[in-house]
Amino acid sequence: MGACSGKSGGDKQQAMSKEQKQLAVNKFEVGPNIFVNLKQGDITDTYIINKILGEGSYGQVRLVQHKKTGQQRAMKQIQKKKILKEQEDAMFSEVALLKDMDHQNIVKLFELYQDSQNYYLVTEYLNGGELLDKLTKLSTFNERTAAEYMKQVLSALSYCHAQNIIHRDMKPSNIMLASPDPKSPVKVIDFGTAKKQLSGESQTQVIGTPLYIAPEVIDKNYTEKCDIWSCGVILYQILTGKFPFDVKVQSLQQLFNNIKSGKYNFNSKEFTSLSFEAQALIKSMLSLDPKKRPAASEILNDPWIKEKAKEDKISLDVMNDLGKFHNESNMRAAILQLIAGEMMTNEEKDQLNQTFQSMDKNKDGQLSKEELIQAYTQVFNDELKAKHLVDDIFTQIDQNNSGKISYTEFLVASSKQNTILSKTKIDQAFKMFDKDGNGQISKQELQDIMCGVDIDNAQWGQIIAQCDKNGDGIIQYDEFANMLLQTAKK
Repeated sequence: MGACSGKSGGDKQQAMSKEQKQLAVNKFEVGPNIFVNLKQGDITDTYIINKILGEGSYGQVRLVQHKKTGQQRAMKQIQKKKILKEQEDAMFSEVALLKDMDHQNIVKLFELYQDSQNYYLVTEYLNGGELLDKLTKLSTFNERTAAEYMKQVLSALSYCHAQNIIHRDMKPSNIMLASPDPKSPVKVIDFGTAKKQLSGESQTQVIGTPLYIAPEVIDKNYTEKCDIWSCGVILYQILTGKFPFDVKVQSLQQLFNNIKSGKYNFNSKEFTSLSFEAQALIKSMLSLDPKKRPAASEILNDPWIKEKAKEDKISLDVMNDLGKFHNESNMRAAILQLIAGEMMTNEEKDQLNQTFQSMDKNKDGQLSKEELIQAYTQVFNDELKAKHLVDDIFTQIDQNNSGKISYTEFLVASSKQNTILSKTKIDQAFKMFDKDGNGQISKQELQDIMCGVDIDNAQWGQIIAQCDKNGDGIIQYDEFANMLLQTAKK
């Protein structure tokens, strides 16, 4: 079994705790989740703790810097003595959901630590601020800007809903910008109240932020369509500066009555000055009957989004690189996914993101064989040739045999080799594995970073052997680099 300790401690096999086993997978399937589990030890061995970004009743959020790579991240510190058992359960539920999520508009979870006093959640550092704050500071704001941001939010929700996950607390403060850059992507955050539901199952727990809560949530009988309602309120607020219902109330019950009334302010000057398409979309998202609300995937094809938001264009260059990708081992694929997920910049991903989203016709955040065949048929004008190529692509890229290509799998396969495998990125990746800094990677260090996997010693030996060419049981830098730089393109 793999152990998750804060420090490397030789090759002694350590047993996983109950919490670690719950978060781990029991076979080596390549995916971002193999790098996340509950780690024991002193987080300051790995991170330099910097300024406070925010404080709450549970603890603090701080800016931290990875000692080996220099990367800045956000660390949420949760004091064990200040949280109730149900709050602790909610934290582990959030981790379990986030570690498996793979979408460009959802905050990325990197690590989870604990010591005797605290839990520490380490995520990507989003320093662009809240979306609503950004919009209020813009000198010029129009429907095109709103559509571009809402498209990204709905793309994240479409992915979640395809995974049967309801966010349940969509509100402006949970929509962040990755950076201050004007082209910065949006990231949906805070999955602490999110719920994975069985298909067709209704939820009954009243949860969420009152101003954005859906009528059916108040009535304790709801599905993922509650997220659409919340986004309808957000879109109304973004475009008009107001709420669609009266919020000047004396009690929470009065606010809930206003929300459940079905009578919303669609006659104000601010609302009627919007385009017909914007008004129609907001009205549909705020339908009192959840069944009449469009799904997130349907809104992404709505006339307002199609007309106002930037169109995602397929890059022939990206598709050409995708078709040439070749991989020899799942160890190499795992390291490439680590690099793509944690080290590539938003600028390096931009064109890849556009191609991915353009090919993702059903908007579930993954690429099926049918979607790839459709895209390559348009390129070749030859469906048979497209089918043969797509079969080859899936053999090389679909590392977890899910029958679909995930976002990170796509990034790995479609990136230019000199981008994803620059010397800087290879050096950073090696340093992340080489925890004690002695210039080589032991089996224990490999287990420490791939701590989301619960497999036996024999399987770990097989994984190391993919990289350990001289058979000494240790991975040297040259072996590590040579494995990554082996012919990646056919």
